[in-house]
Amino acid sequence: MSNHNVLSGKRLKRVAVFVPALLGVLAVAACGGSSAPTTPTGVQNAAFISNTYSGNLQIVDTQNDTTAYTAQTTNSAGQVVAGAPVTIAVSSTVTFEVLSPNKTTTLVYDPSAYALWTVTNSTALVGLELSLAGPTSMAAFSPDSSTVYVPIPSAPVSNSHAGLVQVWNVTAGTLAANYTVSGANSVAITPDGQYLLVFSNNSDAVTVIDTTASPVTYTSIPGFARPVNAFFTAGSDTAYVINCGQECGSTVPASVTELNVASHTIVATVPVGGASVGLLSGTTLYVAGSPVPPGTTSTFDAVNIASMTRLTANSVPISDGFHTTMALAQNQKLYIGASSCSNTTTGCLSVVNVNNDTADPALPPRGAITALLAITGRNVVYAIEGGYLHIYDSSTDTLQGTQITFVGALYGIVQVD
Repeated sequence: MSNHNVLSGKRLKRVAVFVPALLGVLAVAACGGSSAPTTPTGVQNAAFISNTYSGNLQIVDTQNDTTAYTAQTTNSAGQVVAGAPVTIAVSSTVTFEVLSPNKTTTLVYDPSAYALWTVTNSTALVGLELSLAGPTSMAAFSPDSSTVYVPIPSAPVSNSHAGLVQVWNVTAGTLAANYTVSGANSVAITPDGQYLLVFSNNSDAVTVIDTTASPVTYTSIPGFARPVNAFFTAGSDTAYVINCGQECGSTVPASVTELNVASHTIVATVPVGGASVGLLSGTTLYVAGSPVPPGTTSTFDAVNIASMTRLTANSVPISDGFHTTMALAQNQKLYIGASSCSNTTTGCLSVVNVNNDTADPALPPRGAITALLAITGRNVVYAIEGGYLHIYDSSTDTLQGTQITFVGALYGIVQVD
């Protein structure tokens, strides 16, 4: 196995330009040497990977598994200094990333400052800081990429329970509105951008906000079981809501619910083994989660949303943990990641062949999964696992021969080109 090692040093201050990620480069500058980092603008198939230690974004070409380097230089002593990896300096620390639907902008979250930073993908330059009212675990773009919705469950609200969805104009970097929703923890927006669905901590209801009404309207719809996300087909009238159920504190088991958004009515509900995370492919919604009591085997299920029937006669056992991310490889291998798990004899990453809904053999323990990315045109999946980038051959579920190792602790990944 070849291993491409990339060292990443701690950045000393916040800057909105490209910086080399090697402490050695700083030493060269002190000795009188100089080098101008090459920008990654021309890099094809670029993915940005957030590094919580350096606060930078690492840049990877996902078609050949390489990273960009600065030019080789010679210092004042005549010594040849190798090129350094090019990174994008964002903040003091960064975690999750969100890619705009039109792929022009990446949002990067700084959990230490409770802020989102904008990165222009074509130039890889950092732009605006969106200062939030508190910590968040996600953000969602509007379909036209102009607005971002950020749920903040602990945001203080005068004379009310804590919880806001902050609405930001991404281009201007201005706060457009605050939607008051108690305990707002995650959101989903209809394809036409009219309705925002808000899911709150410790709630069995969905709040539907009509963003086009003046003033906006709020409708709380009961009858769910700790809903955490929703998926949509081409139309905006119907949402397919995944209910985390007992795993997230409800008295009702996990399920998938069809909701008529405009009429605010529940149409049908399909029970599943667990549903803390989902992925929609065509008319099939894949879900995974962990039933209760603790120690019960985690499960995978497939639901046909056209007929609202379960395709898995029996829930498929997978590795344990709280499942938070999925990626579907081109050979129909579904990678399912858990942000926490026992990580002893088996790891936090599970693989299911969705052609026949069978789980592949368990993978070894390599740590929590914080992000997954299926690579277009290749039987390859990038996994941020235990803070490292692991590149899997999805035809064998094993690490491929070429790997890239960045020093630090990696967290998120998005394909920007």
